[in-house]
Amino acid sequence: MAGRLNKRELFRRTLAVTGGIKALEAIPVWSGLLVLNYHRIGTPTNSRLDEALWSATQDDFDQQVRLLKDGFEVIGLSELPEAIRDLQAAGRQLWKSSRFAMITFDDGYVDNYELAYPVLRTNDATGVFFVATGFIDEPRLAWWDEIAWMIRSSKRDTLRLAENWLDEPLKLDRSDRRQVINQLLRACYRLDGCRTKQFLDGIAEETGSGRAPKEAANEQWMTWDMIREMSAGGMDFGAHTVTHPILANLTAEEQGMEVCESRLRIEKQLDRPITSLSYPVGKRESFNDETRAALSKHGFDWAFSYYGGHSSGADIDRFDIPRVAIESDVSMADFRSCCALPHVFARH
Repeated sequence: MAGRLNKRELFRRTLAVTGGIKALEAIPVWSGLLVLNYHRIGTPTNSRLDEALWSATQDDFDQQVRLLKDGFEVIGLSELPEAIRDLQAAGRQLWKSSRFAMITFDDGYVDNYELAYPVLRTNDATGVFFVATGFIDEPRLAWWDEIAWMIRSSKRDTLRLAENWLDEPLKLDRSDRRQVINQLLRACYRLDGCRTKQFLDGIAEETGSGRAPKEAANEQWMTWDMIREMSAGGMDFGAHTVTHPILANLTAEEQGMEVCESRLRIEKQLDRPITSLSYPVGKRESFNDETRAALSKHGFDWAFSYYGGHSSGADIDRFDIPRVAIESDVSMADFRSCCALPHVFARH
């Protein structure tokens, strides 16, 4: 069994067994900025939605925030420029260790308010919440959740879509159907905005489930009242587009609309400048030079990706600040390893 482990996992387990993680936490061996990204807090008990979006239970999140507070200066968006200046000034002074962390959330799920916000306030930590404004204004299932809902609602045993969507039929067994959902999500990632609805309509027809009813989105998203309360309570907010498209799949004009309209909507609700955005999906191929041009044109200072990594400070790309995904299968040992040695463990 051990022979099948990759080198990073073997190293992590060795550190855990030997107590090496505690030593690294006591004597920090790196300087930089580690940005962690969450989606949902809680447990997806009997949910038909995409359970991969639940990042941690409330208790686990509390432990993670406490660990970050012990080993890092946890910062919000307003402190980011000063943190970067500090890291850049430190340069190669190996005796100086400056470690900053950011706790970020994407999308705008209601458990961010109900479960994450109380933990952050209790621990006196700032969270940064990137919200897709269209889901707040007109609550509905996000496309990834709707795909999961349709697949899990289907009573059929096979899914057949046109060849331009899938190469071959997919078997719908009686398990959680996670593999099929992942295949459909990967197919959806490749689509431009005008084809996404066709794709979802095709799944709805072939599964026999139909499109998810509006009620399926009940109590899924925060309200603007919740967001204003969190903002007044010290939390930071940023844009995550309007409809959560993969920006690189859109025209330059469409990208400009998505980033600008989301910024303006949040500014109107919070009466404060919004200058940061996180890319939907956030892979390297999820944004492009046209995205960067749109961000510059519409007044953004920072944009966050989602494919792992950390920043030393000297290498900061203001429109590609890397974030590490925190997911439900991340144990505390994994989390501590990521924090102690992000250049080894904070990678996808």
